[in-house]
Amino acid sequence: MGLSWILQVLIILGFLLLGYGIADVLHIPLPGSIVGMILLFISLVTGILKLSWIERVASFQLKHLTLLFIPPIVSLFLTSGLSDIFDWYVLIILIVSSIFSMLGTAFFAEWYEKLKRRDHK
Repeated sequence: MGLSWILQVLIILGFLLLGYGIADVLHIPLPGSIVGMILLFISLVTGILKLSWIERVASFQLKHLTLLFIPPIVSLFLTSGLSDIFDWYVLIILIVSSIFSMLGTAFFAEWYEKLKRRDHK
C-alpha cells in the first residue's frame, strides 16, 4: 500500500532536514543532503522505512532529475570566466570521473537487480 504523494514528499523532506540538522550539530564535513541520503538508505536497508512508502515520489524525482541540472549547467557555460577554469587536464578529469560514475552506477544497478531477483525466487 502506497502513501499519498504529500506524505511521501514529507518523508523525503524530513530525511533531508534531518541530514542538515545532524551535519550542522555534529559538524560533519559532509553536506546535509548527503547525510540525509545516507540516513534514508540505512532506513530502507534496515526495513525501518518501506520502499513502497516513498517509491512513487522517488521515481518521479529520478525521472525528472536531469531537468534540475539544466539551469546550473547553462549558467556555468554562460559565465564569462569559464575559459579560465577549463584546461585540458580539467576536461580529462571530468571525462574520466564521468566514465567511472557511469560504470559504478551500472555495476550497482546490476548487482541490485540480481539481489532483487534472488529474493523473489
